[in-house]
Amino acid sequence: MLKRNLKSLGWVLGITLSIGACATPFSPEHTQRSLAADIYAQLALGYIKSGHLELAHQRLLMALEFGPNRPLTLKATQRWQKQQTLQPQ
Repeated sequence: MLKRNLKSLGWVLGITLSIGACATPFSPEHTQRSLAADIYAQLALGYIKSGHLELAHQRLLMALEFGPNRPLTLKATQRWQKQQTLQPQ
């Protein structure tokens, strides 16, 4: 019984560590995704400002994929929504 409990504990610990390794905020993957989100959001903001709304929308979608809760992504999303309300249908 002890052997079975230790085996189960090892399995749970292994899964927990593998999940935790992917989700750490200081991992290279997390840093790259954050940087990509910021770049795409900045591009979206620039395209919104210059009136290239289709390009802005494409870049905003990429920013949302890489970092939906990043401050710059949220800013670009708000600008996009504001632009859509001002745009005549």
